[in-house]
Amino acid sequence: MLRSQKRFLYTHKIFLVIALLLFIVFVLPFAYWSILPTRPLSLFLIDKTTADDYREHRSLFWLLTHWKYVDPVTGTYYDATKDFYGYDPADSSFSPVEALQLNKADLLYIADTYGVYRYPMNYDSYERLLPDHYIPIQFEYGGLSAQEMDAIESFDSLGRMSIAEFNTLQDPQLDDWRTQRRLERMFGVHYTGALGRYYDDLNSAARWMKDLYERRYLAKWDFSGRGIIIIVDRTSGDDKTEVVVLDAGDLAHTPVFIRTSADPLLQGTEDEVPYYYFFEFLTADSTSQVIAEYEIECTKSGREKMDAAGLPVRFPAVVSTDAGRKLYFGGDFVDNRVETMLTQYWNVEFLLTKLFSFYFVSDQTRFFWKFYLPMMENVFRRATDRSLAYRPSPVP
Repeated sequence: MLRSQKRFLYTHKIFLVIALLLFIVFVLPFAYWSILPTRPLSLFLIDKTTADDYREHRSLFWLLTHWKYVDPVTGTYYDATKDFYGYDPADSSFSPVEALQLNKADLLYIADTYGVYRYPMNYDSYERLLPDHYIPIQFEYGGLSAQEMDAIESFDSLGRMSIAEFNTLQDPQLDDWRTQRRLERMFGVHYTGALGRYYDDLNSAARWMKDLYERRYLAKWDFSGRGIIIIVDRTSGDDKTEVVVLDAGDLAHTPVFIRTSADPLLQGTEDEVPYYYFFEFLTADSTSQVIAEYEIECTKSGREKMDAAGLPVRFPAVVSTDAGRKLYFGGDFVDNRVETMLTQYWNVEFLLTKLFSFYFVSDQTRFFWKFYLPMMENVFRRATDRSLAYRPSPVP
């Protein structure tokens, strides 16, 4: 055989191998996903803070479609732009309370109740005028009403699964303290009045935070670089509000999850997953179980700041009540960026969780793939387990 022929055959084999690998990686998973059977799951989502991109709940719907969960009534996949109760940015409309029909739901997910506020100008201009000018903003919609809470408690009495997360217990719900207490009792938690967030650059914090810090401590805001800002509001009034700033010198590491039990709902999650978004300080009732918690790893100076503010460095991240039938997430867990094109890629989580075992990113990506995704896979299975999902709650 001539050398040119051998070279041709060798090159041909290389192209065949490459083509086969491309088929296996880019075609076969999509084809296999398309032939998998769908699974029924009746989800009812509450989101009263929906933005134009529906980011506040898009990742949840990504998971539903990826695992082929469909509406049992219509047999169709859930649509992030339509299938929720709350504020719809498409036409600036609010769901009427009559639409809160939970009787047939397997899973209730309260994703965001902060609501909608109208500013008299664009937000950047509004911030620049503070604090020299008092410019009122208009609250239009948000929180849960007593009537909505009645429907939620009726659903809970059916013994089905419920989830609520970050800001459900905060403003504007604090203005209706009776309903807030009902929420706390249902989920077995208590909001302490403190919330925080990680920042890649502390100088990018909102103007009102900087102004509040300078008025409270009579010191200039001079923070930059990575860190955490915690707002502690134990009573009403700016003069009673504390601002705790943990900069790079106060932190050994960023906040992480610590899996504190071998709870079935945490099967497949990873310990010590960095978390880079909003979180709140909660306490759990004696009847509830903290199945995951945050830890802020502080240096000596950071711990002194936390102690002075009366804040723990370890506090609940996921609280389970009634053997996992009710969950409260002490963070903005559902607000994640997801790649739509990967929705129909079978078992993409296996590839990406392996990738993020070696590749570190300082955002919520790792949290989504290594904590939220496996936890929600267990949640969906739990919600569709009829032997558990329809068991009535025990009477106290």
